[in-house]
Amino acid sequence: ALVPTCVALGVLVLVWAATTGPVGMLHGSGRRFVFKPPPPVTTPPSEGPTTGNLRETTRNVEQVADLSWVGDLIATTVLLAVCAAVFLGLRQLWLRRWQAPERPPELEFDALPDRLVEALSGDLVAQLEVVEQGDARNGIVACWLRLQEIVGDAGLPARASETSAEFVVRTLKALDLDPQAIGTLAALYREARFSEHDMGEDRRTTARTALQALHQDLRSRGTVR
Repeated sequence: ALVPTCVALGVLVLVWAATTGPVGMLHGSGRRFVFKPPPPVTTPPSEGPTTGNLRETTRNVEQVADLSWVGDLIATTVLLAVCAAVFLGLRQLWLRRWQAPERPPELEFDALPDRLVEALSGDLVAQLEVVEQGDARNGIVACWLRLQEIVGDAGLPARASETSAEFVVRTLKALDLDPQAIGTLAALYREARFSEHDMGEDRRTTARTALQALHQDLRSRGTVR
């Protein structure tokens, strides 16, 4: 960020120097002495050279205050203020510059632990039992939450931009399971979780069938590939 700032300040200084001409960097004390000639003498001067004391010699010299340095001070202050504003503006632009977002970690299929497949396969009975508990809505929600708990216990990383349900769907798809069965279970969960209309037993049957299809896929594949 310092490189463009230094370049911009250098350009401003060059433009200022070119437009103002020669600039004196050092000034005096601000005091000037002006000599006022004495009034004409009507009497003829005396013969021979005359000398006087210091008071008589300097009686026509007056001290005048020179305030031209005030304008130089104001101009220098304004220039420094402009340079500081340019520096702060460039700094803010640099800090707020566009940056490509970090790529979220991809969940590679080969990196999935085998214990996830084993945990899902060994929990089939419990998953079928929770589907049958309560009414159809509660059973579907309980079944999905059990799948979500198993996936979370496997220690797989979730993306910051996804919900827990999206994380479960992505993980199950990464196992190369039946995407239709996964989508059916996810859709039934969202309907049961966020809707208010009645859900009949046909929804429970659909969820049970999708769950059995997932486990059939797990048995047919055996291990993660």
